[in-house]
Amino acid sequence: MKTHLLALISLMMSMTAYSQVITFKAKVVSIDGTECLKIKDSDPNNVSFTDMEGHEVIFLKYIHNSRYGSLYNRVIFMDLKKSLTTKSYIFTQKLLIKKLINDGVIKDCKLVPGAVESFIMKYDENIEQ
Repeated sequence: MKTHLLALISLMMSMTAYSQVITFKAKVVSIDGTECLKIKDSDPNNVSFTDMEGHEVIFLKYIHNSRYGSLYNRVIFMDLKKSLTTKSYIFTQKLLIKKLINDGVIKDCKLVPGAVESFIMKYDENIEQ
């Protein structure tokens, strides 16, 4: 019993040791205190994430009442010219960034191309096909 308790405590401590602190303040996303992305939302349906130099990296679009369904998201990775669409996993700005970080798509404030491919395979529902 003591062994199981000790293993559980060490597992929980190791999980908190590797978690990253993500903050969203004044339209800036910071990871572990480093400013990584700026959020530009021109309207409620379109959100751009730019790097700190202003180069657009990710575009999030909320699509309402289309012929493909009542509500779904399109996430576009601009430099890679890749995108995904999903109905079952509606991304907010914060949820998308947290998912990208937790899935290893964003590391050291940059997109990891191989991880982008994996992320698209996991969440893309090909709604517009």
